[in-house]
Amino acid sequence: MRYRLAQDGDLPACLDLLDNNGRCVLSPRVREHLPQLWADWLAQDRRYPKSFVVWEDLRTPHGPRLEAIGTSHFVRDEVHDALMRTPQPYLMDRLYGMVLDGHQPFLDQREIARANAGEGLSLLMTLYLQREHDLTHPDSQRLMPLGPAAWYFCHAGFNVRRLLGEVYGRPSGAYMTAGGFRLAHVFDAAEGLPPDSEPHQHVLDRSDQPPGALHPLSLWLLHPRAPALSLPASLQTVVIHALQGETDRAIAHRLGISADAVKQAWRGILKTMSAHMPDLCRDTTNATADGSPPVRGSEHRRIVIEYLRQHMEELRPWSDPTRGVRRAASPAAPRPR
Repeated sequence: MRYRLAQDGDLPACLDLLDNNGRCVLSPRVREHLPQLWADWLAQDRRYPKSFVVWEDLRTPHGPRLEAIGTSHFVRDEVHDALMRTPQPYLMDRLYGMVLDGHQPFLDQREIARANAGEGLSLLMTLYLQREHDLTHPDSQRLMPLGPAAWYFCHAGFNVRRLLGEVYGRPSGAYMTAGGFRLAHVFDAAEGLPPDSEPHQHVLDRSDQPPGALHPLSLWLLHPRAPALSLPASLQTVVIHALQGETDRAIAHRLGISADAVKQAWRGILKTMSAHMPDLCRDTTNATADGSPPVRGSEHRRIVIEYLRQHMEELRPWSDPTRGVRRAASPAAPRPR
C-alpha cells in the first residue's frame, strides 16, 4: 500500500470510487462537470503540486488497485466564513457549485504564498473516501498509517490558521476527533445512502493547539517554522516529486521539462543547501582543490531528500513569488521544453 499525488490518468478510477462508495452526495450539475473540474485543477501551473492524493494497493495480481482518494483546497477567508456561518453537508458539492456559478473560492499560488507569509491560510478538506468504508476491514487497517503520512506530505509546513473538513459515518467521525480535530456538525445522511453515511464536519484552529503543544497538528500545521533555504517554486517541485520516489526521468515527464533541466534543478538545490548548511551538504565540485572527498550525485540527492523530508516548510511558498520577498539569490529555474 502506498500514497502518491494524483495524475490525469487516475481520474477515471477516482470517479468510479466516488460513485461506488456513494457517501459523498453531489448535485447532478457538479457530478457532470466533476471530471473537467478535476482535470482543470491538475492542469493548472504544474510547478505547484496539488493536494489530490490517491492510495493504492500494489499487491493485487492485475496491477495497482485504487483504495482511497483525498482532496483539499486553500480557500478564501470569506468562503470559509460563509461555510461556517451557514453549515450544510457535502462540502465538495458546495465548493464546486461556487465554481460553476462563476465564483473563485480557491486561492491562486500568489495568494497562497502571501497568506502563508502573513496571518495564515484557510484549509478545506473536501473529500476522503475509501474503497472499503468499514474501518475494521483489513484493507482499511493497512491504510490507517498512511493517512497521517499523506497528510504530513501535503500540508506540513504550511502556515494554516484554521481548517474545515468532512468525513462520512460515525467511526470516521470518531477517528478524526481522536486525532485532535473538533467536531462541529453532524448531519443526517441523504435518503437511500449506505449505512454510516452521516456527514461529520470537523474544525481546527490555532486556539485548539497553542504554540509549543507537543501535537503534530500544532508543530506541522498551525505553528510551522519559517523556511531557511528560500528555494524557488521550480526547485521545490522537483524535490516534492522526488520525495514520492520518482526518478528524474519521471519528474521531467510530469513537469513537461527536459531531463537536463531536472539535473540543473538538483545542482541549484545543492548549491543553495551547501551555501546555508555547508556541514550537511557541501558542494564538492572543486573537491580536489580543498582536499574534500568526492561525493557522488546520488549521495547528494539522498542527503537533500532526507533533510527536506524532515523540513517540509522548505517546500512551501512563503512570499509573493513574483516579488522575491524573503528569497535568497538562487540558480536559474528549469525551463519548459
